[in-house]
Amino acid sequence: MKRTIFRSITVLVVLLFLGCDGCGAPAPGDNVWPQGVDSIEGWLDVRGQPVDGPEDVDGLVDAMGERPLVLMGESTHGTQEFYEWRAEMSLALAEEHGVDFVGVEGDWSAARAADRFVMGQGDEDDVHRMLEDAFHRWGQHWMWSNEPFAEFLLEVRRFNEANPDRPIRIYGIDMQGFFESLDRLNERLGAKEGEEIDEIVDNLRCIGEFSPDPGRYARHLQAGDTEGCEEETTAAVRRIEEVFDGDETDELSLRRHARVIAAGERQHRKRLFGDPNDFWNVRVEYMAEAAESLLQAHGDDARGAIWAHNTHIGDARATDMADQGRTNIGHLAREQLGEDAVYAVGFSTYTGEVVAAANQGYPPQVMELPRADDGSVDEILARADESVFVLKFEEDDQRIPDWTRKPGQRAVGVTYAPQREVPGNYVPTNPAKRYEAVIFIEESTALDAFGGR
Repeated sequence: MKRTIFRSITVLVVLLFLGCDGCGAPAPGDNVWPQGVDSIEGWLDVRGQPVDGPEDVDGLVDAMGERPLVLMGESTHGTQEFYEWRAEMSLALAEEHGVDFVGVEGDWSAARAADRFVMGQGDEDDVHRMLEDAFHRWGQHWMWSNEPFAEFLLEVRRFNEANPDRPIRIYGIDMQGFFESLDRLNERLGAKEGEEIDEIVDNLRCIGEFSPDPGRYARHLQAGDTEGCEEETTAAVRRIEEVFDGDETDELSLRRHARVIAAGERQHRKRLFGDPNDFWNVRVEYMAEAAESLLQAHGDDARGAIWAHNTHIGDARATDMADQGRTNIGHLAREQLGEDAVYAVGFSTYTGEVVAAANQGYPPQVMELPRADDGSVDEILARADESVFVLKFEEDDQRIPDWTRKPGQRAVGVTYAPQREVPGNYVPTNPAKRYEAVIFIEESTALDAFGGR
């Protein structure tokens, strides 16, 4: 679909006004376009690989190759196609290269039920009930209690039955439900005996006094106990990792529950007494650590796929997040594992419908997703002739003037106000530095969610 020439002229005028120092454009005479191309529209038509749907993922999966960590994004939590594409990519990657786990932006405690399901526990007909029972926390209850994720788990279960030597495991890499992890950990420890168990339980009592309401812990900190339960939760994590250091799933789960609790405590303390960005960074640092730990748990040749929002998986250094002091999984994973060990796939859509809530605690609803803001990444991608395509970036693409000026890319979370999305829902982005590839869907549809109905 072609957009009017007016928008391209407007962008050019703005760039000329700012100058190269303002926009980071290449020096005069430094041609960054492929041969025969002299505009972003021409570049899109040459480089965009048209696809019919998620089944056409072979070329993208080949590009992922043997990289240990594949990050699969989403520009909204409530778009059907993003879930379908991630499911297809994950299964194709497992078939072609092997995948040991899929880590989702969901709570560790909730995702344990999904993992047990794909490993053969329960009946296939119970998948909907299992998801609704497991992912009951607000926001999570439609992000993971939905039809495409249920279908994905069924496919994974069947894959695992056929490939028992290398099954796909399902893990939650988030830490916001830390009191649920505390409950699960106390249940597990209650069935064990020994002085070291008593020591761990004693240390967990400090944070346990405020369960199940994180707000009570925050008010306790505000009342003057600025150190809170930091010492006790840190000691509990250290002791659990010493006592339960095996490779079995049960011991891995104990260690992760402990890490979730410590991250939850730290996040609430930092929110009150730390830098304004600490609340964000504690969470994403936990998620990056979880991804790395899961790779380690699965051995030297392990490979994992992570499903999380674009703001988590795209390299923060290619956005204004880094300027604000924020990091994310995409940034940290590259630093910890190596640039060539990570492959990030972002998603973009121009218009359609989306599932989100009008405010915190409100029920999910289908909302209009307005046409993307003029000059944004999403609007630029919509200028291509094709309505659904894959872009695999090359290094020189980072220097294209349309990308070096960092146009905004839309980001919709669990809450959304379409009438007020500009500029708050747009992240200044050089997409060719933020991702290895982007999947563009011009008109997307609302997630078929059954959680929260």
